[in-house]
Amino acid sequence: MFGTIRDLIAHRRLLREFVVRDLKARYVGSSMGFFWSVIFPLLNLAVYFIVFRLIMEVRFGDKMSPEASAMWMLSGITVWTAFAETVSRSTNCLVENTNLIQKVVFPSEVLPAFLTVSSLINMLIGIPLVLLGVGFFIWKGDTAGFVEVETASLAMLDLQIMDPGPDRTLRWGGSMVCLPLLMLAQGVFTLGLGYFLSTLNLFLRDTYHLVGVLVTFWMFATPIFYPVILVEKARGGQFAFILDINPMHWLIESYREVLLFGEWPPLHLIGPFLLVAFFVFAAGASFFRSQKARFPDLL
Repeated sequence: MFGTIRDLIAHRRLLREFVVRDLKARYVGSSMGFFWSVIFPLLNLAVYFIVFRLIMEVRFGDKMSPEASAMWMLSGITVWTAFAETVSRSTNCLVENTNLIQKVVFPSEVLPAFLTVSSLINMLIGIPLVLLGVGFFIWKGDTAGFVEVETASLAMLDLQIMDPGPDRTLRWGGSMVCLPLLMLAQGVFTLGLGYFLSTLNLFLRDTYHLVGVLVTFWMFATPIFYPVILVEKARGGQFAFILDINPMHWLIESYREVLLFGEWPPLHLIGPFLLVAFFVFAAGASFFRSQKARFPDLL
């Protein structure tokens, strides 16, 4: 793990060049340019909002308006999109760059790393859209619905006995300084998965296709388009264990606390996520380095 970190630091200029090249390649020839980083989450939001909120009528609380529930979804979609994109692209990054790995002495650790950094930068461009929506609801004074569903989600209480608690209002606060920490933790977790999956894909090429299915399943198992309380109440709580083993649920709820409520990330969520992120990175980086010498032959 520490060897991988040293290699990334030693090749930081190459990493930066790959990130810049990837960001440019995303929108080359596009008249909208980086605005697609804002438009794409909105398009996803429109689809899922229509399906979950308008057609299926998923309730986010008695007081939450459709507009407020859309903002709740958007905060989760923004984070999930960056995560899913990185995992999917990292899985096949070694195969796609066979020419670099086989023909020259190339630091292959850079490949999953630049994809992770690029996606986080892309996500950072979309986060102001969430903050603008939060600012609108603060200005409008329509925050009761957010408080209702957020309290139910974190406290996991029954809807009839929810208590928003003191000073639980939608706002921005000093907790915004936690945003870089959350992004760093997300990057460490995602990069660890990228190292592991990209290496595994060399031994089993079906990994790339399997990951696409698993990422979709993981997305719907994460409370992005529905409140946590629905999972707790479904079939007498039989599916509650999904929340206890889902690191992306911990991360997205932590983001929501910071972005929507100006609160510090809950320790019982961000603490386990940091531990899992460190473990996944250590395991993924170790597996990657242990097989690195075999990459040219496997490709």
